[in-house]
Amino acid sequence: MNYNINIGSIIAKARKKKNISQNALAKKLFVTRQAISNWEHDKTKPDISVIFKLCKVLDIDIKTIVDLDSNIKIENLIEVEKKKTNRRNLIFSGLIILVFIVIVITLVIVINRNTFALYNVYLDSDEFSLNNSIIVKSKVRNYFQLGTLVSKLDITNAETVYNIRLYKKNGEEERLIFSRNYTDNFSISESYGYGEYFTDLDNNLDNLYLEISFIEDNKEYVYNYQLRVEENFHSDSLVYFKNNSIGNYSKSSPEKKIATNTLINNEYNYDDNADSFTKMIDNKLITYYPKSNLICYKKTINNNVLIIEYFIKSNRLKISNYDTNNNTYESQNYMLDNYDKLYQEEINFIKSEWQKLGGN
Repeated sequence: MNYNINIGSIIAKARKKKNISQNALAKKLFVTRQAISNWEHDKTKPDISVIFKLCKVLDIDIKTIVDLDSNIKIENLIEVEKKKTNRRNLIFSGLIILVFIVIVITLVIVINRNTFALYNVYLDSDEFSLNNSIIVKSKVRNYFQLGTLVSKLDITNAETVYNIRLYKKNGEEERLIFSRNYTDNFSISESYGYGEYFTDLDNNLDNLYLEISFIEDNKEYVYNYQLRVEENFHSDSLVYFKNNSIGNYSKSSPEKKIATNTLINNEYNYDDNADSFTKMIDNKLITYYPKSNLICYKKTINNNVLIIEYFIKSNRLKISNYDTNNNTYESQNYMLDNYDKLYQEEINFIKSEWQKLGGN
């Protein structure tokens, strides 16, 4: 451009009047300090793209710059600024759209992420035990498995047909979940949102009840129990990071069942009615239930009956005391390595018997 040589002096005079250093002016215009020095010494001329901003920063009338060169037109400057403004607006609009898309995608992921929870379900009673019973809840599918139901009653046998009712109780109101004849490891499932079984299971899982009924010798027997539900695992994470922890059933939680010939070789007798193996050792009755992988220890002292149940797969103990005189019953659950030391001798006996039968 053929600018008049007075442009440099105009820039220098205006800059000094505003008390702005060459460095400060360079930063405002996004150029180097050397470029400012070259302008003021008429070595180079400011590009048309910075003239508007230069004049604004230094309070120079743009007509003064334009009048110094007949080749530069005010319309050209306006067109350049318009293009710069349009470019800035386009970039800004693009950023707004990008941020909006990211927000929408994040909300969709968060709202529709698959939460997952696993619950273990227990039945604490003298008459029945329930093993491998679980509830799985997720935003994909809900699942309930009623595991192996084992009777401890003398009046039942392998041919006994049980009818079961699972229901939720809220005060005096009952909401039936299902009713049917019992089969081993019976399960129900539904897709999330249908609510056929699980609508009322979203909260208050402690209010689940199981009714067990059967007929023997033309007499109907009915037992009702409140189920104990314990959360085993819960995750709301969007991202899963693998860890190296060992699962619940590691080497310390043996899963293998005792072979029939091992039981017979250790003088256990098969009880066809209860589908179990029993053995008397010094007035202590030891019973093994193959279906539930459960060892039961029973000892009577005067009017007190002590029952210790060892659930092999979960390494869990249930210790119960029954006072036949007062007809009172107490029960407590423990993990195998964390039990009431009052029963140290009995627990050691069970451990010894389990190891003798091939356990670890």
